[in-house]
Amino acid sequence: METKEPRKRAEHSAPMPIPIGIEVLVKKAAIDPDFRQILLARRAYAADEIALKLEPSEAVMINAVPAAQLEAIVARTTVHPKQRAAFLGRVAAVMIVALSASGSGCGKRDAFREKDATDGIRPDRPEEVEPADEQVPGEQSAEDVLDRDDNRPIVIFGYTADENDRGN
Repeated sequence: METKEPRKRAEHSAPMPIPIGIEVLVKKAAIDPDFRQILLARRAYAADEIALKLEPSEAVMINAVPAAQLEAIVARTTVHPKQRAAFLGRVAAVMIVALSASGSGCGKRDAFREKDATDGIRPDRPEEVEPADEQVPGEQSAEDVLDRDDNRPIVIFGYTADENDRGN
């Protein structure tokens, strides 16, 4: 009988993205002991304490985490010093702005931020080159073609103009 090695956890080069609602709850709990107790006791309903509307999927996720695991997650969570003041407040919108403004959110969001970021009001596309005013050698302007005195037919994209089109 062949013995199988136990499966190992996959190693990831970057952590999986954390939904913003869960990130706000966990970071708030990491620096506010009173809120930590509320989160551990009420889970998704703790969002009401800070006027945070969770997505249904976020509520399911936070409610499904075992209590011991949620405590460990909160204990290991750090909050950037520039964000601390926002997370000590009682309004989730300020916390979300703090996460967005500082660029120190969790997960792959940060990995993509630099690559996908815009340059503010500068266009993200290459600059368009203005057409040159000078004529390309060998080409005639429309005025030159229409003002000529000979009777040769004018051919434009397969269409041959007759004398009525020339205005004669």
